[in-house]
Amino acid sequence: MNSSQAFWIDADHDREMASDGRSRYGHYVRDRAERFREAWDLEESRPARFAATAWRVATGPIMAPGYVRRNPRLLSGQVEVNDWDGSLVGMASLVTPWPLPLASSRDWRADGTWWRDWPTETIWGSDTVRYLDPSGEDLSRGQRFLMASAALVFPLPTQPLPALPPAPAPDLAAQARAYVEVLVAEMNRVVAPVLDTLERS
Repeated sequence: MNSSQAFWIDADHDREMASDGRSRYGHYVRDRAERFREAWDLEESRPARFAATAWRVATGPIMAPGYVRRNPRLLSGQVEVNDWDGSLVGMASLVTPWPLPLASSRDWRADGTWWRDWPTETIWGSDTVRYLDPSGEDLSRGQRFLMASAALVFPLPTQPLPALPPAPAPDLAAQARAYVEVLVAEMNRVVAPVLDTLERS
C-alpha cells in the first residue's frame, strides 16, 4: 500500500491462503455463484448488479480479511446499485479531524470535560495506525469521544467494466476478479485525493 491508495487488491494473500491453491476469492465467488447469476435477471442493470456483487464478496464481512483491502482511515467502502436507474454507486466513510468550529471553540466543553478523538492503535511491526471504537472500559471510566467522519457518495461509471456474456459463463471467478480490478481503480480515482488531502492537513 502507498499513501495514494484508498483500496487495493491483496493478490499475494489471496493466493497464499487459497484452499484450492489458486485463489481464496475465487472460492468465495464459486460458493456464491447464485448471487452472481442473479445479475442476469435484469439486462439493463446487469453490469452494475454483477459489479456490486463482486465487490461485496471481495470485502468484509463476507471475506475477512478481504480480497480488497482499504486504507486504515477508511471505515467502509461499498459499491451498490442505484435503485433509481440501475446505475452504479460508490460509497466510502472515512475518519476526519474535528470540524473547525468545534476544534477551535471551548464553548461546547464549558463544563471542563475532556473529549477525546478517535481511539487508535499502531499495528505491531509497522507505522500503520488503526482507528477503533471506544471500548467498554474507556466508557466505564467516564471518557467522552467525538469521532468525526465524512461520508462520500458518488456515481461510478460502468463503461470501463468488461462486457458480460449473454448468459453466466462457467468461470464466474475470472469475471469477478476483472470487475474488482476496475472497481478498485475507479474507487481510488474518487476517494484517494480526499485521503491525500486529509493526510496532508
